[in-house]
Amino acid sequence: MTSLTDRLSQITGAAFAALELSPTLGTVAVSNRPDLSQFQCNGAMAAAKQARRPPREIAQAVAERLKSDPIFADVSLAGPGFLNLTVTDEWLAQHVDALRSDPRLGVPDLGHGATVVLDYGGPNIAKPMHVGHLRASIIGDS
Repeated sequence: MTSLTDRLSQITGAAFAALELSPTLGTVAVSNRPDLSQFQCNGAMAAAKQARRPPREIAQAVAERLKSDPIFADVSLAGPGFLNLTVTDEWLAQHVDALRSDPRLGVPDLGHGATVVLDYGGPNIAKPMHVGHLRASIIGDS
């Protein structure tokens, strides 16, 4: 199961690839301006350097491709070429249902059963505390 932003990045990356630009430019993140949109993509700014075209022109071309996708309720431009993306409630509900049906709730099994050792550093409380006591905890060796 892929995360929500990974799935949106794939879709947006395909729109950049259709314009003969790197799909990695389509990286989507949660919007830092929730009043404007749910997600944002700033790839047109970096694409402008590669394509030697204005970033707003690239963002407009990507937005036109994304508007035809039924996943998006709204695709808009802001500033010099930022893409603001809002997904439909139906698609978001489907994604949440898929996560709920997954036994791991969408959390990847990155360790694949590997053993992890956690060591909690604890300075000797019988001695006066100083910065040297933190050294072993920070480095991870004692």
